[in-house]
Amino acid sequence: MPAGGVQLVRIGVVGTGFGSRVQIPGFLKLDGVEVSAVMSSGRVESARRVASDYNIAKACTTYEEMLRIPGLDAVSIVTPPYQHHTLTLQAFAAGKHVLCEKPMATNLKEARQMLEAARRSGLVAMIDHEFRYIPARAFATELIQQGWLGQLITAQVTMLTGSSADPLGRPWNWLFDREAGGGFLGALGSHYIDALRGWFGEIAAVSADMETVVKNRPLPNSNEMRAVTTEDTFVLLCRFARGGAALINVSVVVPFGNGERLELYGSKGTLVLDNEGRVYAGRVGEDHLQQLQIPTRYTSGPSSSDQRLRPFVTLAGDFVEAIRQARLSGGVTAAQQLTPGFWDGYKVQQVIEAARQSAETKCWVSLPPLPV
Repeated sequence: MPAGGVQLVRIGVVGTGFGSRVQIPGFLKLDGVEVSAVMSSGRVESARRVASDYNIAKACTTYEEMLRIPGLDAVSIVTPPYQHHTLTLQAFAAGKHVLCEKPMATNLKEARQMLEAARRSGLVAMIDHEFRYIPARAFATELIQQGWLGQLITAQVTMLTGSSADPLGRPWNWLFDREAGGGFLGALGSHYIDALRGWFGEIAAVSADMETVVKNRPLPNSNEMRAVTTEDTFVLLCRFARGGAALINVSVVVPFGNGERLELYGSKGTLVLDNEGRVYAGRVGEDHLQQLQIPTRYTSGPSSSDQRLRPFVTLAGDFVEAIRQARLSGGVTAAQQLTPGFWDGYKVQQVIEAARQSAETKCWVSLPPLPV
């Protein structure tokens, strides 16, 4: 047991992209956490390099090898979405807790099977919606729960950037492959759907339009071009079961995009989260918005050039603590609400699937209540 009496939790990380840039450094900032192994599917040298960089004991050549490591408590699955379903089910079968990247799966059927397997297992199962813990969003959650907005009237979310406009600067990979679970509806839209669900409740119906502006991208280190089968631009209109609507407007291929902005309008007030991480607010009867100071409880923690590190450490801390609590109680019961849990991932997947259906049919799509 580590110094201070904290129970050691041993984690294996599957994936060396986001896994090595954010997750491994994040886990290592937590007391009583050991990253025991790392693996990269088909990229053994990458796993060995990451293991060397972070002094990780084991660079695994296969997932099965990782799951057999004595004393391993959990795996963090940081792979393309098409691998999430199989890797998650294998982990539960091996008795390992799971932190799974978003989007949860490539379709709702896979997500349902993952959710049911998690419930049968009694193991901790969470989705890496770490953007919930970005300081501005966490503070907005607190204000909304305190009734600052009142009843939602409308919300507008925009993310406009040219980060993927140049096909030579962003060559073809799984993100541009529909069959692999790619597309920016899942990569970016899932975070916004998760935030809006947390603030305003379940989404009852959606209408969506999607576009592939950059239609071909070169294969890495090659002049060969491959067709893009996923969206780089989308508009998603959501109606909430409790009333109100939200518009999500995302493009990663626009010139001079102004980044991210979230505007939330309610019967009692307005909240605006700007691209610089600031929060502006106004109440009915006031004559202008004013900037609010984000409490230090949301801004304290590790600093990094990657803004995702601090929120990930918060989420990872919750994941690790849930594992420790599961040890004490003998497992996770159906009554325990882990969040962001597999139920949250499943509900987000439902919205993604309905949005794709709407874009194909050019019709509104209602989301029936899902069985609990």
